[in-house]
Amino acid sequence: MSIYRRNGSEVWWVKFQAGGQRFQRSSGSTKKREAEAFERQLREAVADHATPIKTTNKSYSEALIRWVDEGAPKSMHSHARNTRPHLDNVPLRLVPKAANEMKQAMLRAGLKPTTINRRLAVVKSVLNKAYREWDWLEQPLAEKVIKLSERGMEREFYLSKEEVDQLASHLSGEAKSVTLIAAYTGLRKGEILSLKPSNWQKPYIVLTNKTKSKKPRTVPVIEDLHSHITPPFSISEYELRAAFENAREAINRAEIRFHDLRHTYASWLVSQPNIPMATVRDLLGHSSLAVTSKYSHLRGNTFDIVTNALS
Repeated sequence: MSIYRRNGSEVWWVKFQAGGQRFQRSSGSTKKREAEAFERQLREAVADHATPIKTTNKSYSEALIRWVDEGAPKSMHSHARNTRPHLDNVPLRLVPKAANEMKQAMLRAGLKPTTINRRLAVVKSVLNKAYREWDWLEQPLAEKVIKLSERGMEREFYLSKEEVDQLASHLSGEAKSVTLIAAYTGLRKGEILSLKPSNWQKPYIVLTNKTKSKKPRTVPVIEDLHSHITPPFSISEYELRAAFENAREAINRAEIRFHDLRHTYASWLVSQPNIPMATVRDLLGHSSLAVTSKYSHLRGNTFDIVTNALS
């Protein structure tokens, strides 16, 4: 039989011989009619001695695996996993429609637009790679995956030092150390977990140009935190996330994300008018002051100082 399913998969495969050669391809579709159409196209291409049609029969799961293997940001891995139940065996050429259906299903399930958009960002990135770099698609399909509007939904939480200490009291070991480092240095989770002994130049953490902004930076560390700076850290992202989620539940702050610790550090700095915004920018590793300016509303009595200067 030239069209068949294998290994319990719902996807149809095509297999036939022509000109003494064996041809075997995944149709990328769970629908028999589409698989039959794919077989006809492939047979015609072979008969005409033409180059077989591009491998648009690749599935989303195949593309996602390659996307991860080629260095997808670790911060997106959990979002990537959450797209798989909806899209795993979907042929790449049909992903935009399936992704938009996934979006609606997630909305009905009560997920926030920001969460849904992170997952859609994974899908768009995979489709862009498939078209621009891997030649797995003949058309740029990423633009057909439509994100939700996040207008008016921006959220950032700033913790007090007392709240950070309370959170840390429900943590132990490296989970506690990494959490405190994040709050008192503003380093991103990935930056902390990637620290090497050479990055700790007491009393500073010195990062090379392998940062998100591609710029080296030096961050001072308060003395009370020095005992927690013991790179390299062996805790995994999964272990850290699990410990952090348990700690935030313990203090009834389920809305807090680990990245909010970075926002918290920024808020502490910006609330001090004597610390220039350019210094805040450099400590956070922002590419420009325009990025740092989102914290400017926390400047506190800066405007009082301006008023007094002009009085």
